[in-house]
Amino acid sequence: MMRAEKMVIIGNKRGIHGRVATRLASIAVSHDVRLFLCHAEKKVECSSILDVLSLALARGATVGLVAEGPQAELALAAAVGIINAQDDARHDPSG
Repeated sequence: MMRAEKMVIIGNKRGIHGRVATRLASIAVSHDVRLFLCHAEKKVECSSILDVLSLALARGATVGLVAEGPQAELALAAAVGIINAQDDARHDPSG
């Protein structure tokens, strides 16, 4: 199984909020992959918007992204782009 992971600092000025969590979920379900967000010894699957929001992540927090599956690299790159975005208003989640 393909696996890709990366540590990322949240760049969005509002942190991981509903719109960002929705975009991460969209990436997770539109690729042949399981996508996880890890923070403070918690690991949640990005396909669950509520699980992602439960981490209550603010700008500047360091998180781990883990993608497992045939499209791991593609999904990881798209997720990193979402998390690194300074402003989520115009970012396309399709990567």
